[in-house]
Amino acid sequence: MIDIADMTSPEIKEAIENGYKTAVFAVGSNEQHGPCLTVSTDTILGDVLAYNVAEKLGNALKAPTINVGCSEHHMMFPGTITLRKETLHMVLKDYVTSLARHGFKKIIILPSHGGNFAPLQEVSKELKAIDQNVDVVAYTDLIGFVDYIMATSTDLGVSKEDSGAHAGEAEVSMMMYAKPSSVREELTGDAKGYIGAFDEEATQKIFTHGIAALSPIGVLGDPKQASKEHGERYINDLTDAIVEYINSK
Repeated sequence: MIDIADMTSPEIKEAIENGYKTAVFAVGSNEQHGPCLTVSTDTILGDVLAYNVAEKLGNALKAPTINVGCSEHHMMFPGTITLRKETLHMVLKDYVTSLARHGFKKIIILPSHGGNFAPLQEVSKELKAIDQNVDVVAYTDLIGFVDYIMATSTDLGVSKEDSGAHAGEAEVSMMMYAKPSSVREELTGDAKGYIGAFDEEATQKIFTHGIAALSPIGVLGDPKQASKEHGERYINDLTDAIVEYINSK
């Protein structure tokens, strides 16, 4: 058992005393994911990814995912809830402080929503300074994160454009694997969104003008080729890539 949310306080204390001194948590969101996916998508995927990373690292516990993030660029779509980046900064500081006080010596933070990468980068030095005896590893490379996904897409025979960066083939596939009840499969054949490069220019347009500036339905990609089997592969490959990144630090 490595999921803190499913453990009692004495069980967590015993785990830490027995060497489980690394905590891994994701920073998700509650935001629109087009017509096919529920607004909890990034939080669900963050849960799965953080758990898998903790399991693969060994001697690590998965801490609860922060389920609301910086999603101003999705606020034109109902159901989206956003935090100011300053609010997220304060939440992250309190979160890391709490884990450090309980004896964790390494804290790994994994954004599972694109809008959280830059705010995490901005506050990362302050998080690292909270306790000199605690190593805080913040994964903040959004383009690199997307590149990991696109590498898997290529291997699966899915174009990078269809795979997409938001509610396209990749995310719909991952959700088919992680939580099928959150996928509206009957709509996947008619949810084609922005088909183009997800590069610095595209990300800047999204964060400046909102995702609707690229896609009126809030989708980046085309989920028509999505499958549970693809989803399992995406998640496993992402886990491996992130663990390799963490071990390099």
